[in-house]
Amino acid sequence: MFARVGGKSKIKDYIISIMPKHKIYVEPFIGGGSVFFSKNPAEVNIINDKDIEIYNMYRDMKTDGEKMINRDFMPNRDKFNKLLKKKKFDSIADRLYRNLYITINSFASNRRGFVGEKEVEVKKNTNVGKKYKTTKWKDFLNNNNVKIFNEDFSSIIKKYDSPTTLFYLDPPYSKSTTDYDIGGIDPIKVFNALQGIKGKFILSYDASPEIKKLFNKYKIKIVTTAYEISGQRQENIKEFLIKNF
Repeated sequence: MFARVGGKSKIKDYIISIMPKHKIYVEPFIGGGSVFFSKNPAEVNIINDKDIEIYNMYRDMKTDGEKMINRDFMPNRDKFNKLLKKKKFDSIADRLYRNLYITINSFASNRRGFVGEKEVEVKKNTNVGKKYKTTKWKDFLNNNNVKIFNEDFSSIIKKYDSPTTLFYLDPPYSKSTTDYDIGGIDPIKVFNALQGIKGKFILSYDASPEIKKLFNKYKIKIVTTAYEISGQRQENIKEFLIKNF
């Protein structure tokens, strides 16, 4: 639904192509949702994010997405800083707009710092926000039995694990901060949550020696992708795709 550094928009088609048949689809770290919104929906679809603002964006898009049609998403530093400080809202639509605005106009979509000047020009020249001027996100969330949660990822795995479940996990990578409250998570916790599950999983991770050693009992494939940071493209980024089938 929105771009993020490390998002899977560049390799989503490959990830989808290796997915086995499933009736329940679960993304415990939904983030920007590149894979989720590109694959064919399952019978039951579960998305989760511990970040309350990401959770609110999906929940609010499900009810008020069409109200973003005429909103202005063009980058403005003063407007960004004002909305960043805003914590109380007159309506669900106002909260959705605030969360979307600071997400798409923050550096690396981190919702903490305003984009650089080069990125401002890129966004202006590409009419940023036009993809939010449709109702397709709302329609997708409402028409496909999508359940949205704001829980710890491990509890979601336990709750929806079954022989017909497919988990796609794209957690904050091991080289990120380990402070869960601002996005990081210990890879060992991810490993432990997947032990003994009945369902199948595909897991994206950075291609580091530590991750390879931790998940070496599973099938590991190296894929190449690219990141976009402040209008600059970083090529040939190596990532792991790890699976238990």
